[in-house]
Amino acid sequence: MDPVTHEAPPTRMRTLGLPVTLGLLGASLVAAVVMAYAGVPIVSTADLPLLGVLTAAMAAVRWAGARTAISERAVTALFWLNLVLAAAAIWLSPAFGLYLFVGYYESGRFTARSTRVAGIVATALVIALAQVGGPRSLLFTPLVYAAFAAVNLAVTLLMLGLDRQRERLFVTLARTNDDLRAEQERSAALRDQLVAQAREAGIAEERSRVSREIHDTVAQDLVAIIAQLDAASDETDASARDRRLATVSTTARAALAEARRAVRALASPRLDAADLPLALDDLLGSWRTASGLDGELRVTGVAAASGRDDALLRIVQEALANAARHARASRADVALTYGDGVRVEVADDGVGFDTDAVTRGFGLIGMRDRMASVGGWLEVASAPGEGTRVIAWVPGGREHA
Repeated sequence: MDPVTHEAPPTRMRTLGLPVTLGLLGASLVAAVVMAYAGVPIVSTADLPLLGVLTAAMAAVRWAGARTAISERAVTALFWLNLVLAAAAIWLSPAFGLYLFVGYYESGRFTARSTRVAGIVATALVIALAQVGGPRSLLFTPLVYAAFAAVNLAVTLLMLGLDRQRERLFVTLARTNDDLRAEQERSAALRDQLVAQAREAGIAEERSRVSREIHDTVAQDLVAIIAQLDAASDETDASARDRRLATVSTTARAALAEARRAVRALASPRLDAADLPLALDDLLGSWRTASGLDGELRVTGVAAASGRDDALLRIVQEALANAARHARASRADVALTYGDGVRVEVADDGVGFDTDAVTRGFGLIGMRDRMASVGGWLEVASAPGEGTRVIAWVPGGREHA
């Protein structure tokens, strides 16, 4: 299969524009005519017709290069043709060196570096001929021409160095821009990923919170209702049965209120119009009535809202429910202590359990997660035959929230 070649796209001859180049060309011809008729020895009146022809030829080259889009190869050919014509004009009149200075600009615009170097060096050597006054000048000697050529070449090398430095700078800037653009794209992708992860984390946290709320409130009340209904169905005394059914009605209404509160994601109704000690006393009284067990509340220190009272209330509610359901206890006491933070302890006299063997369970995980979410901690102490103590602590004061 033949290799695919790519030709440079068409372009116009790289010049300063027809008005500038033709203006310099005309000024050079006028200067040559003035010097010839003024008797300057470096220009002969006999050469003026030929200079006119050369000027017309260079003007035609300029027009050909500027009128239509042409290839890079055609631009290069026109440049060298113009340089040869200018060299011939300078040989007859050094005034055309004024026009040839555009060669520095045009050769420096070539894509290929070898073409740029060759064009700039050739332009410098021809301009050196104009600077010494041409072949009719007294300065036109090999030594003087070599000196002018050396100066022009030194300037040319400086121009090439600056041009190369400019190219490196452009390449570096282009690479830096590409890197910045890629980094911006990576940053945007990372930002979108973090936003998505934060959204998913928020959804998961909210689901966990709602599940804890339902488990610690509505589910516990439903368990109490079922227990009361089972006991009422076996009750032969009408007044005792009515008391249990009244308890069922009260618990059901509380469960409904808790369900509505969970939907609204508000604080516990028990704390809407009461502080934590009163809410715990109310909770403990309802628990005693529903479970038939005994227990009391002890408060130590000066009561003060912590901003996390609802979390502590849920811990006590879960611990009391576990004591009634699993511990086979006869009583459970609640101790509330205010000091460096707020500490609540629920202790029962039930059968206890091995905390090393029982490491998981929705209730324990939910309680620990609840305390961690408010900056507190939870400790469960128990052993077979020694009862269970559930201790929760949160920082005190709303300023810690």
